[in-house]
Order: sequence, then structure tokens, then C-alpha cells
Amino acid sequence: MKLILIYTLIAGVVSALTAPIPGTSLLLTALEIYMLVHFAKIHAYKLGFKEIGYSAVAIYGLSTLLKDTALEILTFVPVIGWGAEVIVAMAFVFFLGLLADLYFKKRAA
Repeated sequence: MKLILIYTLIAGVVSALTAPIPGTSLLLTALEIYMLVHFAKIHAYKLGFKEIGYSAVAIYGLSTLLKDTALEILTFVPVIGWGAEVIVAMAFVFFLGLLADLYFKKRAA
């Protein structure tokens, strides 16, 4: 759980620093992929390039549909939108972290 909170905090900082800049939500997608690879290593689950590629495409697709759309719309609402953008990014990373941790725990067992 501590690791999930660390990734959530990193996502919040990245989102806060880049909130006014359109298109920077791709940085969060990279963080999410790194987080998945990290959780796989922690649970001794071997991820090959193929699985990482599939995960990257799935995360990118999901985050584009959900998170990126919301984040990009919020970018154009000064101050309030930028604050909401941080909350959306942190919530997405937090729940993705919980799901990834649960998934790799079950797969490794």
C-alpha cells in the first residue's frame, strides 16, 4: 500500500507541475506503465516485452478514453480545472495501483 501511495503522490506532483500544459498527460501514462512493471517485479511475475507492450497499449487506451479526456478538458479551465486535474490523475493512479498489485499477487501465487 505504501508503494501505491508513493506512485499516487508522484502522479499528483507531475500533474500539478504540468497542469496548464496540454498533452502532458502522456507523462502519467509512462508512470503508470512503469508502476505496472515495478509491481510485477515485486511479486516475482515475469513480464516479457510482449506483455509490457500489451499492458502499455491497454493502459494507453484506457487512460486516453477516461483520464486523458478529462485531464485535457480540465486543462482549459484555469485554476479550478488544474486543481481537479491533479485529483483525477491521483485517483486514477491510485486505483490502477491497487488493481495491479492485486492482479500480480494472484498471478504470482
